[in-house]
Amino acid sequence: MEKMSADELKKNIMHIKEIVRELYVFSNQFELINNLETDKKTFVNKNEKELLKNVNNALTKQLKILNNSIPDLVNRIGFYKKFLSEGEGKEIQKKSMTKIIYKPSKEEEVSLVISDDDKKEFLENLSKSRLSINKLKKKYAVEKPISVIGKPFFYSKISNYFFRNFSNQLVAEGYFKNLNRNLRKINSRFIIGSYISMIFLTCFLAFFAGLFLFILLLFFNLSILYPFISFANESVFLRFFKFIWIIFAVPLVTGALFYFYPSSEAKNLGAKIDQELPFVTIHMSAIASSGIEPTNIFKIILKGREYKYTSIELKKLMNLVNFHGEDIISALRDISASSPSIKLKELLNGLAMTISSGGDLHKFLSKHAETMLFDYRLEREKYTKVSETFMDIYISIAIAAPMVLLMIFVIIGSTGMMGNVFNLTTNALGVLLILSVVGLNVLFLVFLKLKQPVM
Repeated sequence: MEKMSADELKKNIMHIKEIVRELYVFSNQFELINNLETDKKTFVNKNEKELLKNVNNALTKQLKILNNSIPDLVNRIGFYKKFLSEGEGKEIQKKSMTKIIYKPSKEEEVSLVISDDDKKEFLENLSKSRLSINKLKKKYAVEKPISVIGKPFFYSKISNYFFRNFSNQLVAEGYFKNLNRNLRKINSRFIIGSYISMIFLTCFLAFFAGLFLFILLLFFNLSILYPFISFANESVFLRFFKFIWIIFAVPLVTGALFYFYPSSEAKNLGAKIDQELPFVTIHMSAIASSGIEPTNIFKIILKGREYKYTSIELKKLMNLVNFHGEDIISALRDISASSPSIKLKELLNGLAMTISSGGDLHKFLSKHAETMLFDYRLEREKYTKVSETFMDIYISIAIAAPMVLLMIFVIIGSTGMMGNVFNLTTNALGVLLILSVVGLNVLFLVFLKLKQPVM
């Protein structure tokens, strides 16, 4: 193969990660069987032990072959070859590589690049071990990590290009710790350094936007935008001192919005989780009544896909258990520490304490569900009372008041005195009245939306 791309290197590395994941599960199981065998009180399936041993050996050989291919693939990437001398480059070209494509399952296709020397051994090893690996994967549930966050986008790459070093230096000195905690609470796709770089780039762009707005107000007559105020007779010097603050206010406000957004979003996410928690806890209590293992409770909840926001935290919990090797108690405490919901934090800590002390999980969840459901009902009643109060205010301000004002304007207009009121015509006052009513309705709708519970 003449051309080797970075994509092929990436595919090899991804498959290496998959092999390491399988090795982790199978080697742990093999060690467990060994321990049971030494105990001599528990029956051990000899065939299963032999199968695990063969699979672990096969995966280890595949891992070595793929690791051997990494340096050759790196040497063939364009930007890396520029750093090599002519002699080294010619030596690299003499080594031949080949692509192998196979399907471990109907839905999945694997494409790998290895050296010709290792091809025969790899294919023989693969044909002998693949069937055994698939059997073991079904039995021991070798799962792939559950995706929680997305990939970074173009704007973050541009921000890192200009401000990465400065942002990382600030983070290393201990700044922005609260911001980092809030980013983790909202499961942000950005690490703290990238997010700070984005803040700096946004402030930089906002500075030029503020400068443009300042120049616009300084040199152009915009009196058409101001029905009650005219800038036509003001000097440029007076306008300069009146609007100079805009240049600094726009980037500062923009940066503040970026900085406080994670904190606001964390509170919003926490409120949404709180609305789901009573029903999540009832569901978990029903599952726990069967005496099922605690980890399987969270798996069943996730398979249901009924709880949009709580599931995000549970996915993180399962990733810690399945792919980081943490026990369920440590994982529960780690997730509770970064949870945006105080109620979820209390639930997870309570679960960890109950499991570690050997308590009745069903009884704990049942009592906790009763408390959460009671709080949920109280919050619903509170929202109903608030809605009734604001309905009365809405009728008074947005319906009765405009009608009274309209009648007053009609009376004033009929007497010929309208020209002296704010120097506006009857049509202008009518337009202002309509716009005021529209604005009030929008404000009431926004307020009710903010106060409305999620479910």
